[in-house]
Amino acid sequence: MLYEPVDISFSARQKTQNEVMFFDLKPIASDDYDIISIKEKRHEFNYHDAKKDFEFLLIPKKVGKIHVAFSFRIRRASDDAVAQAYTGSRDNVKSIPTINIDIAQPTLTLTITPATKSLDGVGEFSLKMKIDKESLSSYDKVNLLYTLEGRGYLKESFEPLKSIEGVSLFRGIKENPPRATESGYIYKKEWRYALVSPHSYTIPALSLKTYNFHTKEYKEYKIPEKKISVVPLDKATLLDDEEAPSSGIDFQKYLGWGYNLLLFIAGFIAAKLLELLPKREKKEAECCPKVRAASSPKELLREITPYLTSHNLEDEVQRLEALIYQEGSKEHFSQIKREIVQRVSDTHAGHNHQSSH
Repeated sequence: MLYEPVDISFSARQKTQNEVMFFDLKPIASDDYDIISIKEKRHEFNYHDAKKDFEFLLIPKKVGKIHVAFSFRIRRASDDAVAQAYTGSRDNVKSIPTINIDIAQPTLTLTITPATKSLDGVGEFSLKMKIDKESLSSYDKVNLLYTLEGRGYLKESFEPLKSIEGVSLFRGIKENPPRATESGYIYKKEWRYALVSPHSYTIPALSLKTYNFHTKEYKEYKIPEKKISVVPLDKATLLDDEEAPSSGIDFQKYLGWGYNLLLFIAGFIAAKLLELLPKREKKEAECCPKVRAASSPKELLREITPYLTSHNLEDEVQRLEALIYQEGSKEHFSQIKREIVQRVSDTHAGHNHQSSH
């Protein structure tokens, strides 16, 4: 069915047992589907008898017949080439001179059926909402939290709350990068909203429509609407009866403007006071202790998540994922870790230098 996760497995084993063989299988991109590698594992039964298993997660994006093609390559190496290349562990095969042979593209044809109902996702999910208050004063804020967890496929366009007329809305997202498994992506995502309005309003009901491909059932997760009661400020309490001069000025007309101006001035003064506070520079080694302490590619990948955008670590992420799924050596992991620590430390030191001026 459309968007239903598909687990694809492929195995290759050599028959000619007079040389060393390596196998590479890469999916060919298409608008008809998303595909990502889950696992690659090599088995060596004897020196000239090897097998490699590949596993992929595929998400179909088109109804009808789709053709999933792969590029399959065999790399052949003689015993002399292997002996000259290895200086330590046999896990390091990058420098071995090989003869590369491209095999005809293996192709898998799938028939994808449409969903009978409109869907936000396919799989098993849970959706919760938490709100800190439902009654407040004008211009006070409501803190709203939506939490989604699950496994399968969730449309990127899904958003719990987009806008409410007459309400200022501020949004923040906390998300673990979705992890691919044989039954779909694993999701854990939080949407945090701060809502501000001078008038009462209603937070609309939320619906998450899904299809569980294990039970073959459609399910709708519902969160009812919430009515937020906003009590206008008593404007009389903002006036000093003893000091206020008696005049013909309509204070009620200008009071709302004045209140907003006071809020703006207070925020401006607070920001300036913060700029005057002495800034304590952290030592370079304090900038990323969890990154430095990471002892495996998976742990390191998890700890660098907060630095991905600000430190441009996309290349390092790809190399770490290659280590996780292709079983790279510890020497490579140490090198990648040193480069990441250096990148984060240099950027951190640059920010501290700028803030000191």
